[in-house]
Parts: sequence; structure tokens; C-alpha cells
Amino acid sequence: MPRRSLSIPILTAILVILIDQASKLLIIENFTEGKSVSIIGDLLYFQFIFNEGGAMGTRIGPSWVYTVLTIAALILIVRYLFSDKSENMTTAFALSLISGGAVGNLIDRIRFGKVVDFIDLDFPDIEFLNLYRWFTFNIADAAISIGLVVFIVNIFILDRRKADSDSPVEIEEAPEIKGDNR
Repeated sequence: MPRRSLSIPILTAILVILIDQASKLLIIENFTEGKSVSIIGDLLYFQFIFNEGGAMGTRIGPSWVYTVLTIAALILIVRYLFSDKSENMTTAFALSLISGGAVGNLIDRIRFGKVVDFIDLDFPDIEFLNLYRWFTFNIADAAISIGLVVFIVNIFILDRRKADSDSPVEIEEAPEIKGDNR
């Protein structure tokens, strides 16, 4: 089976890193920490904050824990991409979004010891979770989230459908008709 090209996934990851870092640079240069500017009414704000934890407000330890986990995840993704001989570009694309986002946030953790977040998005309240505004995030976080959704849909839904359609269908033989009733 021919090996798929890694040029598109590599370029995708690089593009995510560049857009993420450029957007963060613009925020750092034009905002003070905590400053908030409405972009679309109450729906979307840009607010410069430093996030020492993980995605969606998680706190499993100090920033270095996230750095170590990110490096481990990147090693696994790169190993998978270089060892996978399938032609599944959807999985490769999803993993390139995840790795590009991971590198973008890793750069922040190495530079600042924390991650630059700035996209503050409102959504309908989820009162039972005490969630009234989405967590502030960045381009890297968005790429990781989109990549995870694409990866999960591809692996658990689309690949299953393909596997089901590739499996041989058993055809029962028609019963033999004995005698001629004419």
C-alpha cells in the first residue's frame, strides 16, 4: 500500500503555529494583561490573560506538568504519523491540527511559563455546571479542539462505517427446489 505524503499535515501544523504565535504577539503588543475589548457585542471579546493551567480551566499541577505532557503527546503523534502506512489523510490532518496547537502553546510555556489566551466567547448559560461564559482560549486551543473532534469522528464513526462496508456480506444459498409441479 502506498504511503501517504506528510507534506500537507506538516504544512498544516506549521500554519497553525504561525497563526497562533502571530495572534498572540498582536495581543501582547496591543493589550495589557486583563484588558478586554468587545469585538461582537457581548458574544466575543478579546481579553489578554495568562493561563498557567490547561484547557478549559483544568489544573492538574504546575505549568511544567503541562509542558511534559505536551512533549509526550507530540512524541506519540509524530511516531504515529511516521509509522502509519495508511492513506487516511483525515486522521493525519486532525493530528496536524492537534500537534500545531500543542506546539503553539508549548512555545508560550517555554517563553512565559504560561499560555497567552485572549478569545473570550459567550454561549448559552449551562447553570448546572455553573458555566456562564466559555473559558478564554487561543488559536492553538481551537486547533486542538477541532483536531480532536475530527479525529474522534474519523476513528469512531467514519472508520467503523468503512470497516462495515468492507466486510464481506454472507449470501445464503437459495433452497433447492425438488421436482417439477407442472
